[in-house]
Amino acid sequence: MKTGLKMSSALTLGLLALLLTCADGNAAPNFARKYKTSCSTCHYAYPKLNAFGKAFFNNGYRYPAGQDAEMTKEEPVSLGSESQKRVFPDAVWPADIPGTSPLSVHAISRAYYKPDSEVKTYFEFPHELEVLFGGTLGETFSMFGEVELEIEDNEVETAFPFSLQYDYRPWLHAQVGTVNPDFTGNQRRLTREHNNVVSLRGRNGWRLRDGQSGVEVWGARNGSGGRGGLTYGVGLVNGQDIIDANSEKDLYVRAAYKFKGLGELGGTEGQASETSAFYVDDSAKIGGFAYLGTTAKEGAGDEDLTALGLTCDLWYRRANLSGALMSMSSKISGAKDRTSLAWFAEGNYVVYPWLIGVARYERTDADTDDDTRDPVTTLIPAVVAVARPNIKFSLEYKLPLDDASKKTKALVMQMNYAF
Repeated sequence: MKTGLKMSSALTLGLLALLLTCADGNAAPNFARKYKTSCSTCHYAYPKLNAFGKAFFNNGYRYPAGQDAEMTKEEPVSLGSESQKRVFPDAVWPADIPGTSPLSVHAISRAYYKPDSEVKTYFEFPHELEVLFGGTLGETFSMFGEVELEIEDNEVETAFPFSLQYDYRPWLHAQVGTVNPDFTGNQRRLTREHNNVVSLRGRNGWRLRDGQSGVEVWGARNGSGGRGGLTYGVGLVNGQDIIDANSEKDLYVRAAYKFKGLGELGGTEGQASETSAFYVDDSAKIGGFAYLGTTAKEGAGDEDLTALGLTCDLWYRRANLSGALMSMSSKISGAKDRTSLAWFAEGNYVVYPWLIGVARYERTDADTDDDTRDPVTTLIPAVVAVARPNIKFSLEYKLPLDDASKKTKALVMQMNYAF
């Protein structure tokens, strides 16, 4: 397909998506416009959330402690009146929509140096363009999504994940649309490279990091004294692709508990100001995860997958240490069973509020019973510089530590900006 035709198709799909109403926590500056606040109110270094940003997300994209109406600086457009509530069901329940456009734009550009590749240096200006849309629809509905154009293998690919969410209470949300079973926080990563746990593939191509069509019930609660707390999620999804390859549906569950730190539902004020340390949240969080599914691929038998995972997230002063481990068992009729194991540990350190050092170590064993192939090990150091609250630069080096994957070595400079 020619690029021009692909671009035309992408724009058409994008317009269709915008006519509809992925809560993956991407940075959306339209929220900064709504509340007249800095991106650093919610973000450690976008798209990674700080503690207040997580509380904002857990409240259904609303300001914590019931202060959303008070903190909103852009007057929403009312769709009905309060009197309609009193005569319901003999009237349509009222709602509202954002007073200005709920759209934001996020662009990514990259420059590569791959010393062991045939083409050693090249530019992707741009690599990706995202039109993000998100916000609340009255008191109990919210939505988030994007229309994405991305360069992949020298062609333009399109995607348009979105979801509509019913926010009954902070402890009970029901989401329909594109949901993400990822339990590692990968969608809010600081590095260009996805972590190995979410990139680990089953034999039929499934991987954890791909958004899926489905439904999810999730929620959060503060812990004792308003500190820390519980988050959980239960989802039923296709398992792969937009239209599933089989009639089976996949099930996943996840839960995590945070000790100390800002409550999962927050307090009454945001953390960001000209002087406050918005990146500090002394706390410890541990979680568990399970995924049960069946994947299909043309020319191959159905694959029964069971993935079990653990995660931890430790914050102390300027340092953040996180990690995840996942074991995946794969069964295909007529083939040998396979067990895969992947884990990583990552450390971030805030040198200055605008300068962050990152290092991640990864180890992946695609088949723990195969002694003829060594596990893949990788070290990824990076430096992230937030030039402005909505402009970010990063320099990242992917250093394979095993002989088999040395050709993937790469030095990448990336620029993100959003408005």
